[in-house]
Amino acid sequence: MKNATQIFLILMSFSFFSKGQQFDPDQIKNSLVRVVVTVNERESKVLTGFVWKTPNQVVTSLHGMSKTGSIKVLYMNQAWRKVKIKKVYQKADLVLLEVLPGEPAVPIGVAPINNFHVGPIKFGSDVYAFGYNSGAPGSSSRILRKGDVSPETLNSLIPAKDKAALAKIGFPALDLNILYLEGSLLPGFSGAPVFDSQGRLIGVGDGGLEKGASNVSWIIPAKYISELESSTITSLPPNFETLSQLFSADVRIETVAENTDIVEEKLFKQTYAEPVETDEFEFYPTKNRSLMEMVETSDDPENLMKFADELEDDIKITLDYESMRFNIFEDINNGVVLAIPEEQELIYSNEEEAFQVVSGIDDGINIYHIGLKDDFSETDFDELLTSVGALINANFAERYGLSGFTIDEEYSYTLDFGPDRKIAWVLSAANEGITGQDGLTYVVYVYMTVLMSREKTFMSIATIPIPAEFIILTATLGGLDCTNPGIYGQQCEYMEKVFETFSATHLTTFAY
Repeated sequence: MKNATQIFLILMSFSFFSKGQQFDPDQIKNSLVRVVVTVNERESKVLTGFVWKTPNQVVTSLHGMSKTGSIKVLYMNQAWRKVKIKKVYQKADLVLLEVLPGEPAVPIGVAPINNFHVGPIKFGSDVYAFGYNSGAPGSSSRILRKGDVSPETLNSLIPAKDKAALAKIGFPALDLNILYLEGSLLPGFSGAPVFDSQGRLIGVGDGGLEKGASNVSWIIPAKYISELESSTITSLPPNFETLSQLFSADVRIETVAENTDIVEEKLFKQTYAEPVETDEFEFYPTKNRSLMEMVETSDDPENLMKFADELEDDIKITLDYESMRFNIFEDINNGVVLAIPEEQELIYSNEEEAFQVVSGIDDGINIYHIGLKDDFSETDFDELLTSVGALINANFAERYGLSGFTIDEEYSYTLDFGPDRKIAWVLSAANEGITGQDGLTYVVYVYMTVLMSREKTFMSIATIPIPAEFIILTATLGGLDCTNPGIYGQQCEYMEKVFETFSATHLTTFAY
């Protein structure tokens, strides 16, 4: 936006949340290890583990193991040690690793975790996961919130298609007790220790079901570590490496040399995904998904399907939806997920005072992302949405030299998204057309997704000019198949970008 601060002027009378006791990461930094599991000659898995009871033992996720290759752990970001599988507890997706005989002694200063907490975790309370994001050279933390699902088992979370896959491989067990999180585990956080605000180990990072652009994550309660210790199983289960869709907290890196720690460390640094960040928000690229993959698992694809139907049935334009892909960015600490069209880039624009999606082409199609953290516990969300919507439409009316915008009620609605959270989608159309640099007449649409909760308001705002002449041309032709555009490739490319922009804005969501 020209000045994003203006949009939030109405919100600034609220006071910030007062924060309670915060977990001190220094307490556990010497307990973490990075785990690297060779899959084949050119590929390795990277996950997180933690030292358990003795310096030579490490707990991590079973699903990160491999029946081929070797396993190494990195202690205190400085010392590699080869390890073997000591015990397997298939039901809870846990494995206990042990340093191989003949390896050098574990470095002095390694701090094993010796106990865990098994009491109830209060709904809404903060929990703290520590892991190696995307194979990063250093560990990082993520603050998640304890969610609610009843009963709190995998069976309550997993859709039928994933239940069938789990039943086939046999783990984790569908009746497994879990701790459901509001927030997503980042790639590399499989096996990450999770603590409560008092620094007590409460669980192990595990899954991440696809849910549109976001994930549904859970942790394995720490009580299962006792059953892991009692296990007599030392080998991986049959059909082990056939399940992948449940573990979005897993990450893989390319391997170009074996047994070369220097090369491997360079690869970690190359793999690490730097965030796009401000003082309050930091977005990490976590995965790449097709539009259809996200639509199939999304809680609310209504507007996307409606727009696609309108294009095909009313305007007679058929787009290649199968080819549309998006890079997914997540701010786990603040609970926000963004979908960015694959060929475009997410940046922070100082001029706009907003995150912005850029493509290198000045065609008037833009996406802005703006967030504010504050205490909205006493806010009337409906009034907030009305006020912010009016500010945005006035801003763009001034920018384009228009008399104003009118809200399209058919594409505008609000949904409750759990306790004290709402998502609103609002489409507005300019009251008159504008003339572009190409001499064509455009109708400017503004599409907005607003996330509203007790702690934050986050908005994605798209400006989408649609050329009226192209719609007239399509009607004259009797329709246009953009899966086979012929001489109309430029027009089809533009309309595909229109739909990708609309989709990216609609898919902005909470990170769980």
